[in-house]
Amino acid sequence: MYLKIAHRGASGYEPENTIRAFEKAIELGADMVELDVHLSRDGRLIVMHNASVDKTTDGSGYIKDLTLQELKTFDAGKGEQIPTLQEAIDCVKGRCGLYIELKGEYTERPVVELIRENAMQNAVIIASFDRNKVRQVKELAPELVTSVLVDDKDADWVAIAKDAKADCIHFCWERYRSPHKLLTDEVMNKASANGLRVIIWHEERPEEIREIIKRDIYGICSNLPDLLAAA
Repeated sequence: MYLKIAHRGASGYEPENTIRAFEKAIELGADMVELDVHLSRDGRLIVMHNASVDKTTDGSGYIKDLTLQELKTFDAGKGEQIPTLQEAIDCVKGRCGLYIELKGEYTERPVVELIRENAMQNAVIIASFDRNKVRQVKELAPELVTSVLVDDKDADWVAIAKDAKADCIHFCWERYRSPHKLLTDEVMNKASANGLRVIIWHEERPEEIREIIKRDIYGICSNLPDLLAAA
């Protein structure tokens, strides 16, 4: 059985990376909520995809230049505030897991420490496109499951995963027409031979989801997690 991962929460229905989106994801049967993390100016772990607040809130500026108090004044959609990672943990703990993508600089150690403080080690996956971040997390916390994200179908993803000391290879192939056709026998066998679990995102086409889950994948991400539950 594969993990049903809600991309930025149920972001197809609610404002992305908000508590409202996380609650909706749980309601729709997600096993994990995916979110992105940056550090604020005062060292708080902030949940947002972009480095700046401009795209998804009514505010302006870079997260690294703003305090938590300042960030909390912005509307992240439908009256939602920008959540902290702790608030996200409080929302999902005991209900589903967290797939945490490290975006901002210097997020590795604070995230590891917060996961341990909340005894969430068995309910998280820590991921990044930055293999150095993934490697540092694994060195800090060997008990955590880690994942390295790769978007180039021609990349030497085995070498990337080994360099990152990752447990999972996460293919970000949503820009390709038929991601399931890229999950060939060769790819799946290579992943298995190298001890790598396969994750793929994000997919909102039911017919594509049905094909992807025929493979022995570890997880699939979607902005519409109810499609994963129905597949």
